[in-house]
Parts: sequence; C-alpha cells; structure tokens
Amino acid sequence: MTHKPLMYPAAVLAAAAAVALAVTAAAQERVRLEPGEFEYMATTTGVLVAAPHGTFDINTDALAIAVARKLGSGYIVFRGDTPAGARINANRPTEGAGRACANEDRTERARIVYETYVRLMHTASGGTSLAWYVELHGNADPRTANRIDVASKGISATDAAEIKRRYPAILEAVRRESPPFPALELWVEPADRILFTASCTKTLGVLSVDAFARALHFEFPRSARHPDLLNAAASLTAALLQGLPGRR
Repeated sequence: MTHKPLMYPAAVLAAAAAVALAVTAAAQERVRLEPGEFEYMATTTGVLVAAPHGTFDINTDALAIAVARKLGSGYIVFRGDTPAGARINANRPTEGAGRACANEDRTERARIVYETYVRLMHTASGGTSLAWYVELHGNADPRTANRIDVASKGISATDAAEIKRRYPAILEAVRRESPPFPALELWVEPADRILFTASCTKTLGVLSVDAFARALHFEFPRSARHPDLLNAAASLTAALLQGLPGRR
C-alpha cells in the first residue's frame, strides 16, 4: 500500500514554526512551552510512537520511549505542567480530562500546544509517510481494569482480528519473563466494541487529518503501568507492533 506524506494545514505549520528547539547532544530533541515540554526522536522505520498525555496518563511517557527503543522507531511525548482537571490534550486543540468532546475547553494555550504537536509529528516523521502512528494512553476506569482497549484508524475487522490472534502468545511470553504482569485481555476496534474509541481525536485532532493511513490508540489500565512493569508492557506493545504490515 502506498501512503501519503504527512500533510497538515499550512497555517498550523506556520503558527508553530516560531517555537525554538533545544537540541540535546543525543538524538532526542526537546521543545519547552509554558504548559509543558515535548520530547521527540525522528523515526526511520515508518512507525511513530506517541504519548500526548505523558504525565497525566501516568508513566505513558516512559512507556512510549521504551516501546520506541525496542522497535528502533521514533517517538513524541508531551509532559504537561497543568494541574489535574486542566489537562492539555496535545493531540487535539482542547484541554480538560474525562469530558465529552463538546465540553472540552478550546483555549489559546491548548491551540499552541496542539499546533506544536502537529509540527513535531511532521519533523519526527522526517517529512515522509508514516506506515503507523501509535498513541499510548492510560486510564483507571474499572470497566477496563482487566483489558487493553485499542482504538484504530484505517484497519479492517480482519486486521484487528489478526492483531488479537497474535496477542495470547505474546502475552504468554511476556508473563514468562515478568510473571507479575497482569493477564489482560486485548480488545481491538473494529473487531470489538471498545470503551475508549478516541472519538474526539478522530473528530478534531491528529486522527482527523490526512497525515497517515493507519493508527492505533492504546489504553492501558493502571495495573500495566506500574513502574516495575513498564519494561514488560513495552515488550508486549513492541511485539504487537513488530508484526504489523508496512514497517520498514
């Protein structure tokens, strides 16, 4: 399948272009804004792993970086400084957690953070097409305490079923290496009717733009994001992603 190059509105790219980069001696790059900081690394594999709520969704920043390192891919994370309840969503131009999409606040700082996120996604992709864009999130909803929800863009029910088919063997291997890792189920859209569908991001955020053909949006329960289990969670996620088509 041929994928289109990253394409974002010119106004978005121009508005964010004034943000200065602070480049570290390593390959990571950082951008500091008043509400928080971005960290990213360019990809050469066609896969970009993201944690837009890197601190609010506890430990997802570390998880995204660990997954990217295991894959040899790029990543982008946002670590927000705003207090609980005023989360900058980064992957869409709003703020507020646990609300219906229509009730999220559209603020100036949210717009700036989102436009910067869009620009850095473009930079981290090297200006070429992405085979897969992968977001990692966390939740504490009791309805999903025993499973991982995966929302998707651009995949069929057959594709989702194939991901699910591969999952038990991957989970078994991870739990052999790390027995405390929970025996979570995996629900993948559109094969399953999931709770966390990323509907707002699909409506007005990065999943609504013609930037990539396929995306996965993982929602990890708190039990999988314990600091002692992050390496196991990263191994699980990386193994799932390694089997996806289109990776370079």
